[in-house]
Amino acid sequence: MSYAQGYKSPDIQRLWERLDAEERQLKLEKKKLREIWVKISKMHKKNEEARSQFEKDSMLTFVPPATQIMLNVGGQVFQTTAGVLCKDKFSILASLCSQSPPLEQDEEGVFFVERDWWVFRYILQFLRNDTLPRDSGLLEEMYTEASFYRLNSLRRAIEVRCSTLTVKTTTQIEGGGGGGWGLLQSKGGVRSSWPQPYAPLGDPFNFATQQAR
Repeated sequence: MSYAQGYKSPDIQRLWERLDAEERQLKLEKKKLREIWVKISKMHKKNEEARSQFEKDSMLTFVPPATQIMLNVGGQVFQTTAGVLCKDKFSILASLCSQSPPLEQDEEGVFFVERDWWVFRYILQFLRNDTLPRDSGLLEEMYTEASFYRLNSLRRAIEVRCSTLTVKTTTQIEGGGGGGWGLLQSKGGVRSSWPQPYAPLGDPFNFATQQAR
């Protein structure tokens, strides 16, 4: 025992022992989280490889990427190309560019979709250049719409952005600051108000069933 240790009071000794125990527990938790993260990363990589292979083998046929597609979303007409809409090949938007689309076009060749056109303009922007707005409320609306359109790539991008905002908000709450970046204060602590990652996608047009035939 060193000279300094010999003069520790019982209270200080117990405090040091408690801090040492908490530090060991923290290191153990960090190790577990690191192992979980590695497993999740491997699973994501495996899923992406399987998805890529499935896309190659699924025999999905679309019109040429340069083909112009017109959509009437909630009364607002959008004009884009099949290449943009087919960014996520298993989405409803991509299905509109297939040889047998699930929706009929009107006499002017426009597909009508009864959804929010204001949110759709940001979805189209994401499909064009991979950008997302910074507003958390708008991101939450886009997440809901992404589930409707079966845009898994958009959902994943929003989940990544959401996790960043969650960290920021948690820090603000712990530090006494304000901010409501997609988080709710619950009795058991801080919980996210966002949907759980990789929740089942909606299928309003039975598109998945059609692809399975």
